[in-house]
Amino acid sequence: MRHSPEHADDEHDVERLDERFRDLVVHLAPRVPLPPVAGVHKAVRRRRLRNRALIGAASLVVLAGGVTLLGIGSDDDGTPPRREAAAAQPQASPAPTTAVALSDALYPSAQEFPVVAGVYENWHVTETRQALTDSLGPCTTQTISGLGAVEAQERVFNHAGQGGGQVVLVRYPDERTAEVAAADLTSGMAGPCPSNQPNLAADGLPRIEPLDRSGDAWRTQGVINGNLDQYVDYGIVRSGPVVAVVRETVIDPEKVPPTDLFLRLVDSLRDRLGKNGSGR
Repeated sequence: MRHSPEHADDEHDVERLDERFRDLVVHLAPRVPLPPVAGVHKAVRRRRLRNRALIGAASLVVLAGGVTLLGIGSDDDGTPPRREAAAAQPQASPAPTTAVALSDALYPSAQEFPVVAGVYENWHVTETRQALTDSLGPCTTQTISGLGAVEAQERVFNHAGQGGGQVVLVRYPDERTAEVAAADLTSGMAGPCPSNQPNLAADGLPRIEPLDRSGDAWRTQGVINGNLDQYVDYGIVRSGPVVAVVRETVIDPEKVPPTDLFLRLVDSLRDRLGKNGSGR
């Protein structure tokens, strides 16, 4: 039905018609599509919000994994997202420690052992083998295996008289452990040593004396079978993770063995380890 001012009965009908038109506009306005420009602006705002969320997530990945992600999210022109991963720098690994082999170069030759007529003569090598004992010497409290030695071997020497010699080489896992082993032997020699054979000629008391001021060579004197004198000289050398102990023994010599020749042997062993077995 058409409505116009001329068909209205009175002014009141015109006002009622105007109110109905206003209600119709309010009801239909949200259903009318937006102009093209307004729709584009709205899509741009949504895209920007999405990109911000993706960038925030990428930042968390960088903090957690150490990998930088570049170009996260799509561009405003609608191109697909581009991802580039920057390779993480590899961590520098520590240089491996070179293992020190217990080679023949570390052992003194038979000719380096003291030669004294009637005491030490005709030295020769008997055998080289894995160390049979678990101790560096008679006065130690720590065992070779207890300190975690990597390798332990010994070379046996003999001479024309009663007795002989021996060189024990032990390679420990590190220099600090080798220091502990060497200090255990030297402190035992310098202090009480109950495991040492008593010297019956000296009221049954063990007799140990240092051979020089360096504190790395000693002589022990005891009695075998109640009447045979026995002299055993010990020397210890350490270089890096390697410890060497040299020992020479004589039983019932005609005279007391000299000590200067044994000290030369210890010096020779020290030179060999310094050149071939330091591991530094």
